[in-house]
This record gives sequence, structure tokens and C-alpha cells, in this order.
Amino acid sequence: MSVTVYPYLTEPAALQAEKSKNTQQTAPDREFDAALSAAERNLQARSVDALIRRSESGSVSVETIQRILGFNPAAKTAAAGGVNQKAPVAEKTEPKTASAAGTGACTPELDAYFAEAAARYNVDVNLLKAIAKAESGYDPSATSGAGAMGIMQLMPDTAAGLGIADAYNPYDNIMGGAKVIADYIQQYSGDLSMALAAYNAGPGNVEKYNGVPPFDETKNYVKKVLDYYQNVA
Repeated sequence: MSVTVYPYLTEPAALQAEKSKNTQQTAPDREFDAALSAAERNLQARSVDALIRRSESGSVSVETIQRILGFNPAAKTAAAGGVNQKAPVAEKTEPKTASAAGTGACTPELDAYFAEAAARYNVDVNLLKAIAKAESGYDPSATSGAGAMGIMQLMPDTAAGLGIADAYNPYDNIMGGAKVIADYIQQYSGDLSMALAAYNAGPGNVEKYNGVPPFDETKNYVKKVLDYYQNVA
């Protein structure tokens, strides 16, 4: 069976370092490790090839390929104070208005990001996708008049507090948004309406009005997300 070999399928530095430590291995051990490494790279190649064939654009991002190869951008971000850590969320005095309102489609690449974020922060993947659809129409470059950025429309202070250097990076943006909504769901004991209101207008307004604030935008936003949640497209 022949397998396509991609130029980016090189051994990770960690694997090379591990091999260099094992200088006392016997010849059969070294042969086994070499065969195992080759098999792993072939499996990675098939995974990338399959993802490319399934994607609508016929391509996948470098970030996706890196994750298939075993790189973990999220771990790198966490080490620098990223989205895996408990971070303050910037308070908003008014609801933010997204620049794109649920007109785009979720790509296979974004699907993978949402699935990973849902697993990491224990949030229903369909809820995350519903928020993204309502916030930006899945547009990574979306910017609101209030300055909210990316797919999940993170405010600059929120992104900075989460350790996100580039809020327009789809992976980091989705991970950040997932952490924010997960924290709100926990804060409001699973009440999605309250959590979504806090995501849109800030927890200060939710506490001030003891529920969903009486802002038309926030009330419409909560309804829209919950509607999308029932049938995410």
C-alpha cells in the first residue's frame, strides 16, 4: 500500500530528543522505534490527506496540520498564561454588536476546533456553534463597532486576559469564547439565558437587573442563540 508523503511530516523535536537519549538501545530496539515512527507518520499523512479531501476548499490550515502532527498550540498558549488558565473577563457596560449576523457556514476545520473546545471546557458543541453563528456568522475576520473580534467576538480586554495574542486566530478565538461561556454557565448554575446575557452584555448588567437585562439587543441575542442551538447550521 502506497501512502502520500508530505514535506511537513517530519519527526517532532520531542521525538528526536527522546531518541537521542536512548543511545544505549539495542539494534532491534532501534529498528522497532524507526518502524513505529514511520508507521505513525504514514497514519498522520493519511489523516491529513483525508481531511483535505473532505474540506470544501480542498485545503486545511497549518494549525490543523500541526495538531495532527502532535503539536499543541493551546498548550503553548497556556504556558504563556493562555486560555487554559482562569482569566478575568472584561466587564461590558453595553452589549456588543456583531458585524456579521449568522450568514456564514461552519467549515470542517472549524468543526474540529469547536469539538476540541467543547471537550476541553465541557460545553455542548452545538451551543458553541450557535454562539459563533449569532456573533459572527463563523467569520474569523468579523469586527463589531464596539471592537469585538473574530468568530466568538471577543472584546480586546477579554482576549488579553485570556492570553490570546491574535484574537482573529480561529482556534484561539474559539477556545477563548468557549472558556468564557463555560465560566458563565458555571457562575449562573447552568442557566443558559443568564450565561448568554452575560456573554453579550456583561455579568455586571445581569446582576444589576437580576436576570437578562432589558436591552433589546441582549434579549434578541439570547433568543437568537437559543433558536440556533436547537438547529445549528
